Formats: sequence, structure tokens, C-alpha cells
Amino acid sequence: MTAARNTGIFSLLIAAGLIAACGGGGGGGSDGGKQDGVGSSSSASSSAPATTPNTVTGWASVAAPYYGATGTTAATTGGEGASSAKTYTVTTRAELIQALYGNTAQINADGSIQSGSPDSSKKIIYVSGRISLNTNKAGTELAESDYICAQGTSFSYNSSTVTVSATYTFDAYKNRYDPNGSWGTSAVDKSGDPLEVARACAAANQKKVVMLGVPSNTSILGVSNDAAIVHGTLVIGGSESAPSDNVVIRNLTFEDAFDFFPQWDPTDSGGRWNSAYDNISVMHATHVWIDHNSFSDGARPDKLYPPVFAAPYNLAEMEVQHHDGLLDITKRANYVTVSWNHFHDHDKTNLIGGTDTAALNAENPAALRITFHNNYWQNIKQRQPRVRYGMVHVFNNYYDGTLASSADYKWSAGVVAGQGGKLYIENNAFALTGGAATAATIYGSSSVTSSKTTSCAALAGMSTDLCGAYAYGIGNTLNGASVDLSTVSTTNVTWTATPWFASNATSGAPQAKPADFYAYTAESAANAATKVIAGAGAGRISFTSR
Repeated sequence: MTAARNTGIFSLLIAAGLIAACGGGGGGGSDGGKQDGVGSSSSASSSAPATTPNTVTGWASVAAPYYGATGTTAATTGGEGASSAKTYTVTTRAELIQALYGNTAQINADGSIQSGSPDSSKKIIYVSGRISLNTNKAGTELAESDYICAQGTSFSYNSSTVTVSATYTFDAYKNRYDPNGSWGTSAVDKSGDPLEVARACAAANQKKVVMLGVPSNTSILGVSNDAAIVHGTLVIGGSESAPSDNVVIRNLTFEDAFDFFPQWDPTDSGGRWNSAYDNISVMHATHVWIDHNSFSDGARPDKLYPPVFAAPYNLAEMEVQHHDGLLDITKRANYVTVSWNHFHDHDKTNLIGGTDTAALNAENPAALRITFHNNYWQNIKQRQPRVRYGMVHVFNNYYDGTLASSADYKWSAGVVAGQGGKLYIENNAFALTGGAATAATIYGSSSVTSSKTTSCAALAGMSTDLCGAYAYGIGNTLNGASVDLSTVSTTNVTWTATPWFASNATSGAPQAKPADFYAYTAESAANAATKVIAGAGAGRISFTSR
């Protein structure tokens, strides 16, 4: 790795307790041509349209402080202005770690981080080649067996120190919790059961390696045709008391954030396997721009891991799920733009807000301001995106899906306003084959309840209106024909042309739309379809490392 002819690498380990949507004008946020990942890129593909923007548009272009904070905050610029000593080119996980830590990290042999402090000063990190986050200090790819805890191992679990008394294997775990047996699908507490303790211990070991945090004032940019970050999670964010700010991620391929130790949850929708890792997770962060990246399950698609239980617990939805989201945004993240990305071949893709239960320090209806524009969702099942509580603008995106039962990733739902979600769905093109597609097929079903709205409104500074779910659709097409999303029957979701709240408003009906907050240009859905296919994803722009 070079750091302006200096050495460096990175990996900000998230503390164990942190895890478990037509206006005028153009966008703002240009860096004046500096090579920091905001305004310096040039087209790297003849198929990319000349109008592919290199400036941030949408919520990330708005200069505003983190929710609840005071003072003046700039729009998203990432590592703009970084010194030569804080400009790195990295080719390994270890180098990535040191770049994010400013060369202070001490890495254990197993790949976990022993000590060091993340570097919040301005930095630009150029990624060359394919970097796996699932490696030890020596760079060796790790397997399930490398994480399994020996009997007698003590570790912190559920706020207590416990000792592993069983050896984890997937077969033993599956047989123990088979819903056709004594566990069934009831909410039986198995937290102290030896096999669950053994699974949790192994999962904790994997988490210490594959989850790497990104501190403030950082640009991470792909500079080679194969620039990729795979087999783990970049966590953009800090904590409630110390949120991260100002991060840019561009021109990278993200694949296969693979959880070796998914947990069977008998209470989740009749029984589901749940995994822990997104490719990118944004939480407790503000001013984030994620642009021109590609996301997928990579070489380990879901079809390789079918259901393992007998009927009636062998539905397709009960497959052994080793992947969580591709890009999830939760826990009071704010002022985020997701643009020109290619999301493909995945199930649960983009979750906005992690729970139906509102909280002032987590899924807060006064935060989660996010823009999705010019993205390409292809062969995706659901969550494109699914929104809880956020004020989300979804415009000029292209959706290519199939309703065919034989598909590896059969379309289930597109854009959805969940509990408290506020969506402005504008000039998107939906292309759905393999079955009869309608507005309801696009929008899917929402699980908005009046009881959750009431409990949200009881929080300090909240109100029933602010906690409610609202949506508006304009200019969208389905298979080339205009489609009116407002005709979808959505319980407890109000369709209104102004589904957002004005700045600092916490009561009264919503009265704002995207153009009241930032300038942008929404092209027709037909134009968006052509341009998005040609221009979205990694490899469409280029950067020159220095």
C-alpha cells in the first residue's frame, strides 16, 4: 500500500454492542475537480452516458447537522482536501485497516483488531484489486471451522460471561432446533442452550473479523477494473453519542457478505433463518454518498442453500439464509444519497429503518432522510427499498425483475412504505416479466399498524402526523405504460402529493416534497431506463490514484 508514498491500511472494528425518496436545476456538492471521489472522476466505459454526474444530488447535498446536534455542517465531500500523507492505495484487508486507522491499528493473528483508534481526519483510500474482509492477519481466507469455539471457551454473551460446553456443527444445530421436533415455532428461550451458546460464540469470532467500520471524512474509491470489497461488511457510522459524518464510497464491487452461522428464529414469520451481515451498513452516520457501485451475492447465491427442514417448514422463504442486506440504512442515519448503483441477484436488498418500533436514538421519524436515484435493481426479491420512518425520495431508477416461480430470485415486492415511512416515488421504470404485474406488484404490502404509530407519537417531540406513513407516486411506468401507484390498497398509508414534513416540523399534516429541500432534475421514466442500464454500477467511472 502507498500512502502518498507512505505505508498504511484499515479496518475500524465496530464495538460489539453496535450491531447485534420533480424539481429544477442540477445537484450540488462538486469539489471543483479535486481527486477525492466527489467531482474528479471521468468516464471509464464507452457505454456510460456522457451525462453521468460526478456531483452529489439529493439529501447528501444538503448541509445540515446530525439530528439533535447544533452548529454548521457542510454537504457531503468525503476526503476532499486530504493531505498526501492521508492518501492511500490499498490492495489487502490489512492495508485497508491501517488506512482507516491512520497506521495505528494492531491486528491479531486471527484478523481481529487488538488496538488502535480510527482516523477521522480527511483521507482518500484508493482500492486496487479484490479485497476480502474474511481473512486473518496474514491475508489467508478463513472458513467456518476457523471461527468455531473450543469447549471450555468463555465469552461475553447476553451481558454475561458464559462457557461453551458443546461443539458447534450446522447439522447438530439444525437437528436441535428442528421445528418439527420439541422446539416447534414457539418463542421458547434457547439463549442458554449449549448449541445456541456454541453458535453465538463462533458468530462473535466471525464478527470481530468481517465487520470493518468507516470513520468520518473518508472517501473509498475503486481504481482498478476489479476493485472490490467482498465477504464482509463496511459499517459507515459511529454511535449515538459520536456519529460519523461525511463519507463517500464509489466505483467498487461488493459481494457475498456471508454469515457462516445464521440463526433459526421460529418466531419470524412462521420460521426463518436470519443472518447478520450487509455488504454496507449505514448507522449513526450523516452525509453519506454511495455511488456507482455493484452489489450482489456473488459466487454463493441463495439457491445453493435450500430449506433443510421437512414440511411444513420447507417453504422457499425458509432457505438457509447466509446473506442479509446489500445496503441497509438504519439507526438515525441521515442525509444519505444512493446513486447509480447496480443491485442484483439478492433477496433482502435495501432496508431503511431496522425496526417497527420508533426510538429517539434509533428509528426516528425526524431522521433517515435518503435519496435513491438512477439505481438499477435487477433480479431482486424485495426491499427496493423498504422504508420505515424515513423521508425517502426514489426517482429515475430502473427495475428489472421476474415473477416466474422458477427464478432464483423471484420478485416479491419493490418499493414499500413500512411503519412511519414517507416516500416520494418519481419517474421510475419497472420491467416485470414472467407473470401478471400490477401496481400492487410494484408496491407490495406494508405492515403499518395504528398501535405502532401511537407509541411513536408518545415519544418526546413526536406526533401522530410525524409518525404516520405517507407516500406519493408520479411519472412511473410498468412495462412501458404509465402506472398509478396511489391505487394500491395500503392499510394505514396515506397517499398525498406532499408526503414529507417541512424543516423542523413535528406536528400537523406533511406539507413538503423533495424540491423543497434540494435541487434535482427528474428525467422521464423512459429516459431513465436507457441511461440507468448503460451507466449504473462499478466500472463506469474512473479515478487516478496519486
